[in-house]
Amino acid sequence: MNIQQALQHAGKQLADASPSAMLDAQVLLAHVLRCNTAHLAAWPEKTLREDQLADFQKLVNQRQQGAPVAHLTGSREFWSLDFSVDDSTLIPRPETETLVEYLLEHFDNRQNLKLLDMGTGTGAIAISIAREKPGWEIVASDISEQALKLARKNCSDHDTGNVTLIHSDWFQGIDQINFDIIISNPPYIASADPHLTQGDVRFEPESALSSGATGMDDIEHICSHAKEYLLENGWLIVEHGYNQKQLVADCFARNGFSEIEQRQDLSGHTRMTAGKKL
Repeated sequence: MNIQQALQHAGKQLADASPSAMLDAQVLLAHVLRCNTAHLAAWPEKTLREDQLADFQKLVNQRQQGAPVAHLTGSREFWSLDFSVDDSTLIPRPETETLVEYLLEHFDNRQNLKLLDMGTGTGAIAISIAREKPGWEIVASDISEQALKLARKNCSDHDTGNVTLIHSDWFQGIDQINFDIIISNPPYIASADPHLTQGDVRFEPESALSSGATGMDDIEHICSHAKEYLLENGWLIVEHGYNQKQLVADCFARNGFSEIEQRQDLSGHTRMTAGKKL
């Protein structure tokens, strides 16, 4: 069987299991062949060895059962960087790049900032910012030791010497109170939301996804304590659910943040809220 035939067969097999069946097949085959997807398009008639075909079919079968592509390949691209991923934390998602874009737009002229990334997971936000701003001091925290181990590997892979990783349950282990910016992609899905039983999130830790009956528990906690750790005129920036725009804006205002701004992701959903410490 050649590359084109293998992809066509896999695409049909995944048609009912994935909204991006052919793309999934391409990514999985490229992973097996240790090449990029452009190579597949350039060499469609190349015959696959039996072991390559067997490895590919095994991954396709797992994807058909719902396993995320990122878990099967062990990596996911974020901010044009490749991050190692596993089932200890969230898979980085394109909508989270909204936070990085906003941050770099608003603070691009600042040479020496101190930033806290809370619930860092893979380290995607912290590392992406660190690569863009090597002069900034970045602290990244997470409650999960497994997530920190993964973030440590990603920091090493991307040579980010300006990121310090800390084990902390939100602010519990943070002993510094002089941050210019606190940024977070916290859990924000309501505990009874049916999305928790669908798609890739079934394979991700629920502790990194859900946050109480309305999904607002962790955001409320962050908002109510962030000012204690921010310098005067410091900023809080959080990602939240597509349907939490007003809830989050009210939470920021209630906790004394001003100049509140919100930003839409590429799908047109309000995905991020930022506010300045009064």
